[in-house]
Amino acid sequence: MSLPFFSAEDVLSSVSMKNAIEAMEDAFISLSDGAAIIPNRINISIPDKKAFHLSMPAYIMGGKYITVKLVNIHLNNPPLDLPLINGVIVVMDADRGDTLALIEGKSVTALRTGAASGLATKLLSKPDATTAVIFGSGVQAEYQIKAIQEVRELESIKVLARDQQRLIDFCDQFDNAVQPGEKSDLKQADIVCTATTSTVPLFGSNDVSQGVHINAVGAHGPDSREISANIIQTADVFVDHLPPSKEEAGNILIPINDGSYSWEQIKGELGSILSSGERNLYSLKKNTVFNSIGNAVQDLVIAAKVMESNYNAK
Repeated sequence: MSLPFFSAEDVLSSVSMKNAIEAMEDAFISLSDGAAIIPNRINISIPDKKAFHLSMPAYIMGGKYITVKLVNIHLNNPPLDLPLINGVIVVMDADRGDTLALIEGKSVTALRTGAASGLATKLLSKPDATTAVIFGSGVQAEYQIKAIQEVRELESIKVLARDQQRLIDFCDQFDNAVQPGEKSDLKQADIVCTATTSTVPLFGSNDVSQGVHINAVGAHGPDSREISANIIQTADVFVDHLPPSKEEAGNILIPINDGSYSWEQIKGELGSILSSGERNLYSLKKNTVFNSIGNAVQDLVIAAKVMESNYNAK
């Protein structure tokens, strides 16, 4: 069997960030209203390689496709200038069950993760936000910037990373609004995005001003977190999907396990905001957090757009 393979270039030429953010609305609504059939992903720890393997099937009722994303996350790769994430998406026909195509997975992961933060930023951040701070200098950080720039007119984006030369090179790919920053820049930030492999908090509530919106997308697993417990305790927290968050969202699970927070304090899923008809929940009096562990339905809606754009051409 010979299958079409859609490369990263095919993905990124098929789906703009604007279209990806719109697709995230469909994805998150389907999660919250039950149309998405998404079992908790299989998460295999590979400790001798400092790696994880994820298997993530997805289907939306009435849809054309079933997808399974197979992902490998190798934490030793970035210092070697190798991709943190490698993967492929298998696309199958929902009516007949046959396999239709393979799609390169890193580009879909980066695009859909950024787009989810773009949607959360649109719904939860200050409408006239002008400043942002990004933690990280990898592909995920790149797409966080592209996404928040799509929904807010940002004048200043400060980037924080451990490797200073890599940080400079990272910023150089953007316009002059994106510059290396310092932790003190957090006090002026309207939006903060964390896209790192850190297992310990990068900052706490005293480091940010009131009314900041935070997209936390980098932590993988129940024992990893990028933001402190006092951020979670004092903010309005939204998640992508509650059931898998209860297994993998370390930013939330760690304060819950030490007794300083509870699941009842979560404000809801991102899709619940959309289903309610709300279009911006920003409040000067409260910080907001979108904690994302990623969900296979996000990959499905991007893969569907790639198929619609390219399948007939292959």
